[in-house]
Amino acid sequence: MRIINILHEDQELATRFLAVLGRGLAVAGQGKSARPGFFIFACGFIHEYLEAIYFKKEKVLLNALADCGFPSDDGPVGVMNDDEQKSRGISNALFDAAKLWQSGDETGRADVIWVTSEYSSMLHRHFDMLKSLIHPLLEQSLSPDDEEKAAEELNRLAFQGYIPENLDKYVKMVQTLEEEVASWKSA
Repeated sequence: MRIINILHEDQELATRFLAVLGRGLAVAGQGKSARPGFFIFACGFIHEYLEAIYFKKEKVLLNALADCGFPSDDGPVGVMNDDEQKSRGISNALFDAAKLWQSGDETGRADVIWVTSEYSSMLHRHFDMLKSLIHPLLEQSLSPDDEEKAAEELNRLAFQGYIPENLDKYVKMVQTLEEEVASWKSA
């Protein structure tokens, strides 16, 4: 299905981010080499890319299902929409905890570990639901005309400047996070 394929690169980048966030969480939970700046930078990725770009694209898919009769506030589409809101709340709590930790408050460190775990769990569940339920529902429910309409909406987002032409900036952000975690292991 074309609209699912359009988001493939975005989903791969989001999955890669989730993996490095998990590695950062594991290091933070095991020792003292983790640094709060990693989590602050990770929040930048969450705010700039996941919440501002990725979820907008994903919303087009969810709206296509809503147009087919799936309720937007209940069932699988409702859960996916709720996750977007949860992402904002949890990522803000993560940012605040990381700033507290950066200021020298060790309770901030514990909060970072807990909130990162919450965020990671929520996003894993979200992506699993996307692949195992939302994609099949799209394939079963959308007519070729519905799919064309959704593809046009994705293109409209790009032409209106909401979506960058390429993801290079965000790929580099994930690479920076990966390099940071790798430096912790060698420290």
